[in-house]
Amino acid sequence: MAPRAELIFHGTGTSSCLPNIACITASPTDPRCETCWLAADASRGAAVDLQAEEAIRNRRRNTGAILRYSDPAKGEETVIVVDAGKSFVQAAIEWFPVHNLREIDGLLLTHAHADAMNGLDDLRGWTLHGRIQKHIDIYLTQRTFDEVKRTFPYLVDKGMATGGGDVPDFVWHIISEFDEVEIKGVKVVPLLLHHGRYFEPQATLSLASPLPTRPETPNPGFTPKSGASTPLLKTNGLAPPNTSIGNLLPSTLYAKPIPTPIPYPSLGFLFPKFLYFSDVSEIPTETTQYLSSLAEEDKPQVLIIDCLRPKPHMSHFGFAQSIQAVKQFSLTRSYIIGMTCGTASEFVTHRGWAQLCGRLSEGRPGLDEDRWQGSEGERRRCEAALHDAQAAIGSPSSPWVRPCFDGMRILVDEKDVSDDVYDDVYGA
Repeated sequence: MAPRAELIFHGTGTSSCLPNIACITASPTDPRCETCWLAADASRGAAVDLQAEEAIRNRRRNTGAILRYSDPAKGEETVIVVDAGKSFVQAAIEWFPVHNLREIDGLLLTHAHADAMNGLDDLRGWTLHGRIQKHIDIYLTQRTFDEVKRTFPYLVDKGMATGGGDVPDFVWHIISEFDEVEIKGVKVVPLLLHHGRYFEPQATLSLASPLPTRPETPNPGFTPKSGASTPLLKTNGLAPPNTSIGNLLPSTLYAKPIPTPIPYPSLGFLFPKFLYFSDVSEIPTETTQYLSSLAEEDKPQVLIIDCLRPKPHMSHFGFAQSIQAVKQFSLTRSYIIGMTCGTASEFVTHRGWAQLCGRLSEGRPGLDEDRWQGSEGERRRCEAALHDAQAAIGSPSSPWVRPCFDGMRILVDEKDVSDDVYDDVYGA
């Protein structure tokens, strides 16, 4: 039997997850965000002609995925997790048993935001006392490692642990864009993406560590540049009565910000059969050139592409941008990931996304009222998104595309691509 690759989504939402607390605690007199209303209680689906299993697809945790690569001929299976954000352990509790998952052969981190790495501490459940495995191999860039070390120093240096000292066991692997890495026999290529920009003056970006928020402990032998003779005492940043402390903050703090935007880097991944772009506002030329140079046998069949909402956003693709990428790569199937709710006035439910994507793949000019399922306001929003996407790609139709949801599995084998959800809906 030929090898097969599966991609299972442990999360398909934003950094805030869905339902959004602001939506589900809104006043009953306020307009309702149907996405979060359904996500909070799937039994409400019956009120809008949805089965509970369909309504629950509106519940989205921090975006992330699990690649399971099986080679029956060798009797081997490799499990690679992408990102461990704030909601990872809850996702693992729900989906690992469902998909018969247990050990993690490698964890890839896309970037250093909380929704990608703040679940690292929870991985102690795998390694503590070797209950599942002795350690977890983590693959990340140097810049992400530096941020992990700054945020969770005890995860890098156990000597900094406190309390009972129960911390996870990791082996850290520094990786670079376009340099292939092999994880238990599976080849993975990290790819450069842009994910918004830095919100800091250029002059501060070269500093080795974050700027202090107060003076550091003064050096008794330090003489202020002004030549002032005021003695500087070891006061741990606090001045004793009637004692002044010279200004020790770096002059960089006072540098005039340079308005040139600096892209914030994130990683996408080229897996066997899958191209995974979860956090992206721009695909750099180097990445598209790399992918276009691939040999036919190395080209992926499935694209996973970021799509926060119908409209563009600074740090994520909007729907039209996502569809431009779908057309650019034109793989067998494409799936959008990372959707937000849009709040009460702009919500798009999972059913809305599915209908929007389906109509675009069919090449229809609009979303017919007689075929639409859902509210009229949502239909109008999705129809506007449809027109924007069609204008962006200069065509009434795009290659096949559908929305992901938590727990969904995509399987690629020697014969076909399937997901057991959309295969017979809106046309496969």
